[in-house]
Amino acid sequence: MKMKIVQEPVIYIMIEEVGDYYMDTLMIIKTNNCSLEEAKKEAREAGYQVIDECCHVVPTTHEVHVIVAVEPV
Repeated sequence: MKMKIVQEPVIYIMIEEVGDYYMDTLMIIKTNNCSLEEAKKEAREAGYQVIDECCHVVPTTHEVHVIVAVEPV
């Protein structure tokens, strides 16, 4: 029996500006380990106002997207 090596997924933190009629990607950070709460904390420390109810974790086949929604600057 062959053993299959499973690689940890890459995590992308995506900081998205959400306006009334648009969304804009402000920053994408590639990392190996991060939770949603850590990503929100990083966005707040960078000076953004985070919209908690619009933040999500989206797992895909080979990567995980941590989407942090922020108010327009």
